[in-house]
Amino acid sequence: MNAKLRNTGVVATLARAWNVRRSMTDETQRQTEFQRRMLSQRSILLSAIVAAVFSTLVGGILVIDGANRLNKFPLEETAFIELRQQYLEQPDNDQLRQLIQDLDLALRQEYFREQRFTERGAYLLLGGIVVTLVFSKWAATLHRRLPRPEPKLPGPDSDERLSHRGPWAVAVVMLALVGTTWAMKANHPSVLPATLDDLASDQASVGDATPPVAPTRIEPVLPELPSVEVVQANWPSFRGPSGSGVSHFQDAPTQWDGQSGEGIVWKTPLPLPGANSPIVWNDRVFLSGASEAVRGVFCFDLNTGEILWSKEFQVAPSIAGQKIKVSEDTGYAAPTMATDGRFVFAMFADGLLVALDYSGRERWTRSLGVPQRNNYGHASSLATFQGAVIVQFYQGSGDDELSKLMSFDGATGQPIWETTRQTPASWSSPIVIEHDGQHQIITCCDPWVIAYSPSDGTELWRAKCLERVEVGPSPVYSDGIVYAGNDTAIYAAIRAGGSGDVTDTHVVWTADYGLPDTCSPLVTDDFLLTLASYGTLFCFDKQEGGEPLWEEDFGADFLSSPSLVGDHVYLFGRDGTAWIVQPTRDACNQISKAQLGEDCVTCPAFADGRILIRGSEHLFCIGSADDENQ
Repeated sequence: MNAKLRNTGVVATLARAWNVRRSMTDETQRQTEFQRRMLSQRSILLSAIVAAVFSTLVGGILVIDGANRLNKFPLEETAFIELRQQYLEQPDNDQLRQLIQDLDLALRQEYFREQRFTERGAYLLLGGIVVTLVFSKWAATLHRRLPRPEPKLPGPDSDERLSHRGPWAVAVVMLALVGTTWAMKANHPSVLPATLDDLASDQASVGDATPPVAPTRIEPVLPELPSVEVVQANWPSFRGPSGSGVSHFQDAPTQWDGQSGEGIVWKTPLPLPGANSPIVWNDRVFLSGASEAVRGVFCFDLNTGEILWSKEFQVAPSIAGQKIKVSEDTGYAAPTMATDGRFVFAMFADGLLVALDYSGRERWTRSLGVPQRNNYGHASSLATFQGAVIVQFYQGSGDDELSKLMSFDGATGQPIWETTRQTPASWSSPIVIEHDGQHQIITCCDPWVIAYSPSDGTELWRAKCLERVEVGPSPVYSDGIVYAGNDTAIYAAIRAGGSGDVTDTHVVWTADYGLPDTCSPLVTDDFLLTLASYGTLFCFDKQEGGEPLWEEDFGADFLSSPSLVGDHVYLFGRDGTAWIVQPTRDACNQISKAQLGEDCVTCPAFADGRILIRGSEHLFCIGSADDENQ
């Protein structure tokens, strides 16, 4: 019995010792876990504090930077204001213009550096706030202790208060995040000028404070539009001032030879190919050229043939991959340029429309898009009207409504109006006429000859005389009559007036023989002359029409349209042979025959006593012997 009791006591003693040891071990583990937890809490809390300090510093830097920029406007830099004022007083000072451009570039770079600094700072601030909130919440969670069961006092306890505040806190944080993200992504308009034109904008004056007033914009002073007399003394567009091929000069050379140099005042190699014709304004000659990769505009001195300046335009990346359909006859620069006496305008096969001033500085550019379903490539030349440039951009089949007639401000390139037409592609060029005090734009397309108001693009009248044809020849106007037609259709003389469909009321006469397919017609005082591309010239009585009075075959191919100087008609064959003829009612009298020495598919331009003609390789100036010796 005693032994049993002793054994029982030993067991109890051992059990107590084991329990004590286990209790000590558990306590040690709890202390270790507590210490680890406290260390983790301190680390997390320290991280939250560091993130908060970082966010505070970043926020402070952004606030200070923003405050410094509140009173700093790039356009109010003293140097910029002084240069701008000098430029307004000296608009032709190229050196001053370059200084303004350089300073403008520097200001833009500074502006965008500051924008990037602010954006990056905002992202850093947002990241710091997020880290602060996350680590603070984590530290608070670790700091909380397990609840002790005890009688609940009246009102919400701390856990309930936290649970009630939690959703509101989350909502505030989410709103802050969304607002910050929006603020960083929002587009804020730049205060820097977008173009050099905006350098002329009047800025708020610097210096002593004055009552705020609305800024006044000082528009750059543009040259005045030339008078009708000045326009007629030049050759500003395709086939001259009226698009009719008629020169207001009365004399032009009749003898020359491009190979020997006889009668050639000068000839200048062409930098780029093109099927467009030269235009002339005062002592300058303009034309364009293009290859598959580059477009160019060139200015020549009328007296020497020197290239005064050239401007090249690279094909836009958005267009570079698209197929631009052109033919061998049209190429990438078929439209003839135009000028309003202040700026020169050019258009290319890819729909690029450009404007330059007379010093070769780019004024503006617009991409109208690559023409669609245009069998031969875009070839319609440009026209101008009272400071606007007129673009006939006809394409497609008609039902797709891709064709448009458009007007752009010549100084700015801003659209004035646009008229969408259900007409197919056309290769004729528009002309601007004045009839009974009303200006009209005349266009040709299957099946209509249509007149529009150049002021707003509204249709004035239309006549159906070009059914089921691909229209190439341009219309002409003389003595109240519009003449238009195309091979396989009819030729019609239409009184330029009325409204709506005037086919039954205003068509004076029609002809179905001797019709042109490419070359535009020529109207003299008495005759209408049409030239077929296979080399036959037809002469009609312009009042009566009917059958041709006569026809003359030259045994050559023609793409160049006939021109009139005095009573002489100039015809340039495709091989460079030129015929100067004098039409009468009974016959075509040949005055002379000359050779350019290279192929020619363009129309001549005329200056006083001179002919400007583009060959396949050179631009020629043809003059008298006196001109040749100068």
